[in-house]
Amino acid sequence: MSRQTLRYPVIIGLALVWVVLGTISVLAQKPQWYVNYQAGLEAVDAANWQLASQYFQEAIRIKNDETNKLRAFGAIFIEYFPHRELGICYYHLGDYDNARQYLQFSISRKATDRAKDYLNRVNSGNYDTGPSTPPANNTPPASNPPTSIPVTPDNNGSSAANDISIVGERMSLAVLPFESKGIMNQLGDIDLFDKIVTSFVNAKRFKVFERAELQRILEEQKLGASGVLDVSTAAQFGRAIGVDAVVVGSITRSTNSASVDARLIDAETAEIITAKDAISSNTSLQGLSDMIVEMVNKVKADLPLVQGYVLKVDGDRLTVDLGHRNGVKKGLKCHVFREGEGIIHPVTKEVIRSVEEICEMQITEVFDVYSVGIITKSKSGYPATGDRLMTK
Repeated sequence: MSRQTLRYPVIIGLALVWVVLGTISVLAQKPQWYVNYQAGLEAVDAANWQLASQYFQEAIRIKNDETNKLRAFGAIFIEYFPHRELGICYYHLGDYDNARQYLQFSISRKATDRAKDYLNRVNSGNYDTGPSTPPANNTPPASNPPTSIPVTPDNNGSSAANDISIVGERMSLAVLPFESKGIMNQLGDIDLFDKIVTSFVNAKRFKVFERAELQRILEEQKLGASGVLDVSTAAQFGRAIGVDAVVVGSITRSTNSASVDARLIDAETAEIITAKDAISSNTSLQGLSDMIVEMVNKVKADLPLVQGYVLKVDGDRLTVDLGHRNGVKKGLKCHVFREGEGIIHPVTKEVIRSVEEICEMQITEVFDVYSVGIITKSKSGYPATGDRLMTK
């Protein structure tokens, strides 16, 4: 056999090796956001909405984009709509507020018929969560599962604090003595102010300044109940003791009924964060106690613990995906944080993540599905698009 005859099989063999090695190299370079996104689409095809939502959240955390053409790897381009698909997952999970939020965001970036269809279902109250047209998927399925699955955030403003992961400290409050209008002296040794403080503590939403220490400082500064009712004075006092807000208010008796009014005042700006009241049809101890608890629960409900994402960073201004529909209001402070790689518990399979707090921010402008705020305190590093946040 001639040398020329042997040359062609060798060349063909080398070419095949090169193609195989090139293919392996490309597959090995699949970005993690792509792997998560494809795994999410596969979970959608299987109608596993909870698992799919976790994959899409992780994809968004890594690559926060929404487009009909995105380079994945090599010469592979895909449609990338993680917000749309996450909104659809929330729809099928019955979380319609979050579904609306993510679908609206997707449409604002790149309108698609799929997103419009599901948004119309949400807005029309058509909550039929039966089988729907699966998303177009013209790309090959992910060959490897994600290295970790994210903890599911809960952006529903009505959710209890225990339903989501707690990050950083809670909003700190100093409850100042309430003004008494015709009721305190009739209760003997019963201290309604103590019940107010206790109710805020039992709400498990706030970090409440110790009453005994507060009383000592008030006495040292010779500030009685009437001396701390002024908003600016209350805010100055709050700044002096290092709390986020102070609570002032009054309890009033009218014939056989009573009412309690409370206001939370931002210690930095002296603006009222929220104001709530409650009424009791009688002045019995039980009636007054229930009235106080009702008022505190209203305050708690008006300041929900919710989590979201940073959408845009512009200097010290951050745009985040939390708005009126999440219960967010002007003046609320948030922890901005970044999650580390997840460690899967070998028995429970729970994903345990390290958390690095980046900074604190305060909401300055609130819109329907997003808000704008400013960085108020740096912790470590600098925030970036895709970072997480949680109301303080």
